[in-house]
Amino acid sequence: MDFIEQLFGLSPDNGDGSTEMLWLVVLALVIAGVVYFRRQRRRLGR
Repeated sequence: MDFIEQLFGLSPDNGDGSTEMLWLVVLALVIAGVVYFRRQRRRLGR
């Protein structure tokens, strides 16, 4: 889990991977939110 260090050459979390894990969790939550709201909108449109 060190893709930020490989891409940018800096280590904001001193190499423990917590920053990358945080970004992945945020990305998963955004995707889940988009899917949820699209389904709700489709359900209300029927």
